[in-house]
Amino acid sequence: MATAETVKVFLLTGQSNMEGKGLAAHLDTYRDDPLIRDAYDGLKSGDGWAVRDDVWITYPTKAQGAQHGPHTAGYGTKGENSIGPEFGFGHTVGDAIEDPVVLIKIAWGGKSLAVDFRPPSAGLPSDSVLNEMLLKSRKKKPETTLEEVKARYGHYYRQLVVETEKALASLEKSFPNLKGSQFEIAGIVWHQGFNDVINGTLRETQYVDYTEWLALFIDDLRRDLGAPEAPFVIGELSTGGIPKRGDFQKAQAATAALPQFSGNVAFVPTAEYYDTKAQELYEKNYWKGTDEEKAAWQAVGNDRPYHYLGSGKTYFLKGQAFGNAMLEMLAE
Repeated sequence: MATAETVKVFLLTGQSNMEGKGLAAHLDTYRDDPLIRDAYDGLKSGDGWAVRDDVWITYPTKAQGAQHGPHTAGYGTKGENSIGPEFGFGHTVGDAIEDPVVLIKIAWGGKSLAVDFRPPSAGLPSDSVLNEMLLKSRKKKPETTLEEVKARYGHYYRQLVVETEKALASLEKSFPNLKGSQFEIAGIVWHQGFNDVINGTLRETQYVDYTEWLALFIDDLRRDLGAPEAPFVIGELSTGGIPKRGDFQKAQAATAALPQFSGNVAFVPTAEYYDTKAQELYEKNYWKGTDEEKAAWQAVGNDRPYHYLGSGKTYFLKGQAFGNAMLEMLAE
């Protein structure tokens, strides 16, 4: 197809639930679900999953090896039909945007904003916090130095910037049919938070630090990627669904509600998409039951609750919601 003069690039980043643990096959199970029904036919091509010719993905940090190609299933971490939020997001923005679209997916599991993704403007924590971490680190590795502890803060933020810049510079090589195009970061999606939730110190302050750090993260990342006006989506951390909503989710939403982010940062609820059927079967231990029980479980899930049970339905609907929120901000 003909290349566009300017190609919109969307950065999708975060931790393991941005990596993606869902299976596209679960959408076959839910094809008649009211939330899936209208989109389902557009996701398929015969017996397989549609391969788009207007949306491309590059996933340089995939633990199983860098991956790039046309948008379809397979860009999660559970095999060739695995999906993350990019699956629903790519279909949503691809259907709405006439010109070609590129998704850059950069994610690492088990990473916090307090330490790993800590933005430069947040600085280092207090000496007491650093020394406490040093003592903990030395229990496992006695030769750990204070400088090594300091280097952990913001390491994955810095890697995020480096990997994004490398991916942008390689787009023409990765996708020759887009050669000659101009690429611009049109939006950023952030789906992260589990490791900050299990941080006891943050819980004690009702996660107010997370609200502040995420605001700094947005400002710093926009600046460092040269995209000061890129719309930014904050995807709700919703492991456990609606019953588990609490202070952390309020802290996420509070960032989007800051006056400087009006109209250009959106908090997107996702707890409504938690797969309650998969949760029920998980709690009944179907995942280690009879062959019949295992088959029922595998039709809807494949992982533990902190990975949204590996429900392809959940990952698809989250990505779709992120895409719709992005399109709304771009329209404004």
